[in-house]
Amino acid sequence: MSEDLRDAARHHLHVPVYIRYGRRPFLGACARDLSAGGMFLSVQSLTLPAGTPIELELSCRGRNWIIPAVVTHGDNTGIGVIFREPQVELYHDLMRAEGMRPPITTTTRSGADSRP
Repeated sequence: MSEDLRDAARHHLHVPVYIRYGRRPFLGACARDLSAGGMFLSVQSLTLPAGTPIELELSCRGRNWIIPAVVTHGDNTGIGVIFREPQVELYHDLMRAEGMRPPITTTTRSGADSRP
């Protein structure tokens, strides 16, 4: 799994996402908080323990994405997930789709700013 990217820039948004886990069919959710390392999904009637592997499916700017992820936490409002691999391209595409500019400055593991 990728390094912990919880310190990465996060943005609030509203994007439909489908969740698949185990042999269960996709369940509808809404991405509410996004970083290149993960997202928070608002979903009703779904409780998954931390560590549960899932796949996320969404469409953005004419491209379909299927992203392997792992549940990190959950409560009665939804679940937090970390992507198995950072999704920088998806992050930038979703920011553009929502009319936002991706940040120019990113936070490195050490906490220092770096310019791409």
